[in-house]
Amino acid sequence: MIVFSRRQALGLLGGAALVPLTPRPASAAETWETVLPASSFGGYTAFHAKWNYLYPWGDQHNGAARMYGSPTDHSQVSLSGGVLTLTANRLSQPDGKSTSHPHAPLWYRSGAVHAKDLIVVNDRFPAYEIKGEFQAPTARGCWPAFWLTGADQVWPPETDVLEYVGTPVNLFNTWSDHDGRPDTPEVVERTPVDMPALGKDPGAWHTYRVYIEKLDATDVAVNYYLDGDFHGNPSHHRGRNWVGVPMNLVINLQMGSYASFEQDEPWLDDPEQWARQPGPAGPVSLRARNVTISRTRVS
Repeated sequence: MIVFSRRQALGLLGGAALVPLTPRPASAAETWETVLPASSFGGYTAFHAKWNYLYPWGDQHNGAARMYGSPTDHSQVSLSGGVLTLTANRLSQPDGKSTSHPHAPLWYRSGAVHAKDLIVVNDRFPAYEIKGEFQAPTARGCWPAFWLTGADQVWPPETDVLEYVGTPVNLFNTWSDHDGRPDTPEVVERTPVDMPALGKDPGAWHTYRVYIEKLDATDVAVNYYLDGDFHGNPSHHRGRNWVGVPMNLVINLQMGSYASFEQDEPWLDDPEQWARQPGPAGPVSLRARNVTISRTRVS
């Protein structure tokens, strides 16, 4: 859920007929296997076997929340009845500032988790399906996400399967480098899904799914689904130079990023104004269940 160049990316919204990229021919030698079972939120023993607390890189990122969670502290990351709940609470004063751009004051205490298993698309594992059911908060100042990002802080790649930035519009995002050239900006391909326009409430349970499939020696197709319906563009959502790059699966409830607000608000670049930012005063929660990772293996 990287924020760099996100302002420039807001105009890239997709367009043509909703059909997936053409996949490579399936091999008769491929079989599907489960990497992360739907039962991993069934209790703390199962959870600790498959998930780690916080981000892969630590307790903060590019928003206004510091993440908490441990086997003995369930205030921000909790399990009940097969449901994972991440809860964000506003503090009476900031808990320092984020070390990541835009260095927001940490006004919130929240939760993040990441799967222990890495996702790597290659010749041996040419296709992955990652999905889960979520109830997402979308009030102004909320930034929940279900996403993949390069392991060891390699970025891009990134795919956002669930991302709301202060509105009830889910953003399916595919971030790639620009043909491997470090002197050029990263590329983002984006499909927004206006949930109210579809008669959907993001706060109710919905299924978010991404199907990633190797296309050639360097690139993958990235196909997004919401409640079983495909959302995308045939010229979009191609993961460029993703093949062979390990990725982490992350679920987090970030808060207060400038990505959650109107881009022309004058206080965005004034750190002293963060104390007056709009955002939930009470607790908000992101809930998840039946999160799975499956992949094909070539024997």
